[in-house]
Amino acid sequence: MENWFAEAVEVPAIEAEVCFLVRPNFYFGPDRPSDPADLKRLVEPLLPPDIPRLLPEMVRTAEALGHEAQLSTYYKQIVQLARKYDRPFNSVRSYFWLRFWMWNAAKEVHISFPWYDSFSEIDGFISGLAGADSGLAFQDRDQGWEMEVHAENGNFYFRERDPDSDETHLAIFMSRDRLLAQLAPLRDRAITVIHRLSEDLGADVWTRYVRNEPAFRMEQT
Repeated sequence: MENWFAEAVEVPAIEAEVCFLVRPNFYFGPDRPSDPADLKRLVEPLLPPDIPRLLPEMVRTAEALGHEAQLSTYYKQIVQLARKYDRPFNSVRSYFWLRFWMWNAAKEVHISFPWYDSFSEIDGFISGLAGADSGLAFQDRDQGWEMEVHAENGNFYFRERDPDSDETHLAIFMSRDRLLAQLAPLRDRAITVIHRLSEDLGADVWTRYVRNEPAFRMEQT
């Protein structure tokens, strides 16, 4: 048992989602613009996916499931504009990033994974928790962020902190079984949506970091 467990606050329930980011514009300028105004000037508008969603800047897996064609149409715009302006995938990969969120609005609890951009990173977290009955279930750190999760007495204990300043941002615990029961279908939804998007676009750029130029299909939307 870790010393900080005594300070952890119980959270009765948590929501978790994998989200596909949506942007209003496509930037076609240099990767490192000399003029910050270029970020607003050298753009073309993007039509957002025609999917009912809670937040305009993202589509959750629960919102995307069954509407993969609309989400695919959004991404095809990005592929076409990247080719129009001769932008390599490395310059536009952020348009395909995912975000993983866990939260309880009533308790004002928000667990963040700011450096996780692909599903393999998110799945590493989910799989780590699913395979842990006791002890350290997960730990990761990157650039001023650290997350650790322990399984203890039927609960998961979360601590999110800044290891550089030794500042703890969050210390909570929740039912292990209840969280795993939510993460399992979330994982299935994410895999399903990513598979359908990959089939439609001809390349999977969501599951893991892509090092080579993807062979996207050039279908017209």
